[in-house]
Amino acid sequence: EMLKIDATRLDRFVDTIGELVIAESMVSQSISGGDVRSAGLSRQLSQLNKITRELQEMSMGLRMVPVKATFQKMARIARDAAKKLGKKLDFRISGEDTEIDKTLVDRISDPLVHMVRNAVDHGIEVAEDRIAAGKPEAGCVELRAFHKGGNIYIEIEDDGKGLDREKLLAKARERGATIDGDQMSDREVFNLIFEPGFSTVEEVTDMSGRGVGMDVVRRNIEALRGQVEIRSELGKGSIFSMKLPLTLAVIDGIVVGVGGERYIIPVLSIVTSLRPQEADIATVLSRGEVLSLQGELVALFRLHNLFGIRDAQEDLTKASIVVVEDEGRRTGLVVDELLGQQQIVIKSLGGMMRGVTGVSGASIMPDGRVGLILDVSGMVKLASSREAAGVLPEAVVGV
Repeated sequence: EMLKIDATRLDRFVDTIGELVIAESMVSQSISGGDVRSAGLSRQLSQLNKITRELQEMSMGLRMVPVKATFQKMARIARDAAKKLGKKLDFRISGEDTEIDKTLVDRISDPLVHMVRNAVDHGIEVAEDRIAAGKPEAGCVELRAFHKGGNIYIEIEDDGKGLDREKLLAKARERGATIDGDQMSDREVFNLIFEPGFSTVEEVTDMSGRGVGMDVVRRNIEALRGQVEIRSELGKGSIFSMKLPLTLAVIDGIVVGVGGERYIIPVLSIVTSLRPQEADIATVLSRGEVLSLQGELVALFRLHNLFGIRDAQEDLTKASIVVVEDEGRRTGLVVDELLGQQQIVIKSLGGMMRGVTGVSGASIMPDGRVGLILDVSGMVKLASSREAAGVLPEAVVGV
């Protein structure tokens, strides 16, 4: 039997379970901090913890819905686009029974519409060109969803003409960008299409060429704590891949201490963490610090400089470094100490704090204090733009 429940009630229920998880953590910490040595109490706390976690998993499961309806909508959009452009299309769907958070399903619809239209318009060639290239007359676009490493991946693959690296570089230079194509990887060149106003089509139509869309796609996906990646081979096709969290309510995070503050770094963004030796650290041009990690130089940025925190550890050999990765770029975040890994119930920062670079949310820690959740993508951009000079907007310092 099926029972319809108002979405607002369900959200309130999930939020209340989150509060229960936080309260349970506070009670456990208070008792362990008070050095209460009772085997019976420890067993009861363990049982409470188990029940709380099961409740949390059940509440998360209530919000999970299959992506089938969204995928079917994309199939109609793709076929309508192909008919309008006079192209023959074979549209395939796989993994439509994959379940993700209802909020995510609602918010990925618009990015998917744009990417599906892009695949049909920019990717798939007209029948004559496909036959000349030795391809089937009908172009193939596949939309698929699957779970991998605690995330959900949604990919759109086409067997069209692929992305032309030289054409993208030429268009970027035409728009005034000073770039050295020889020093850029394929990934960096392909990511140029996410720049605002970037378009390579010669003729503006109601389908494409208006220079809008892909930058909004990336911004929307990053707002969901996700990432978008492009893989392409000229003449063979492209794959647009979206990596998304299973839910927006809970994350696994590493809690770090900087001065008297606590921050949370999402586990899925962390490559490794270490206590560096003096020989591993070098200074570039007497300004930036780098870490030698497995033969690779990783730029270091001190969190206490980025957030204006006093009384932090200045000696790198006594601090800890958390190496994070975003869009293939690795960055080392210098913190005082690693305090452990835990499941974090995410709380919104509210209207006043919304849009603060480098911070995606907050959580109430077991000791009752608020810990900020770091947005790794924003942190890398913030650190790169400021070069860890400590000169930051008041909004960030005020955090």
